Amino acid sequence: MKPLALVAATALLAPAAIAHADRREASVHVHAVGGPLSMEDDASTAGAGTGALAGLAVRASYATRNAWQYDTQLTLGYGRASFDAGQFLLGGGTPMTVPFTVSSQLARLDAGVTLRLGVRWIPTVRLAVGAQAVRRGSPVATAGGFEFTGDDTAPSSLSANLIGSATVGLDYRMSRRLIVGVALGATAAVPGVGDSWREATITVHAARYWYPRW
Repeated sequence: MKPLALVAATALLAPAAIAHADRREASVHVHAVGGPLSMEDDASTAGAGTGALAGLAVRASYATRNAWQYDTQLTLGYGRASFDAGQFLLGGGTPMTVPFTVSSQLARLDAGVTLRLGVRWIPTVRLAVGAQAVRRGSPVATAGGFEFTGDDTAPSSLSANLIGSATVGLDYRMSRRLIVGVALGATAAVPGVGDSWREATITVHAARYWYPRW
């Protein structure tokens, strides 16, 4: 085969080989997650509070076809939301309506499916469902330039939610075993199960791929 013909054949076959390699591949992803947060709290008299969320996530996945990847993800995060008004017995006196903040730590486990639409540049769409546990700290109320918490407001609490999420992203395959990418996502708690929880996130991640002989 002439050199030019050999080069052309290699160039034509390489993308097909990479695409075919997507099938039967396993991976582990590490994500940095952050974005705005909206949450409810029993102490609020003015609806949901708003703030921000940041965290880390680890995802394990396996692809049975070139386009479809199945995965499970563990997310650990910290959030803080501000509320316009809540009623508290500050210092054990007359009830006062004042602004307050609540910090939260969450642990979330979900399972999903990801549609992958490329070879080197890879647009992705992921849908997932799961559950999360949220520990809410004692509200921190502000009145007269002073902060009150603990016995002056309300104790910390633990709640659980069922959640659903949708994510769209763009990955780049740096090599057969390394992919990096960014994604935009939205997550919301199922109404009626725990307090309201909504978040919009941007995710930056890296993933390591390999090809088990299963």
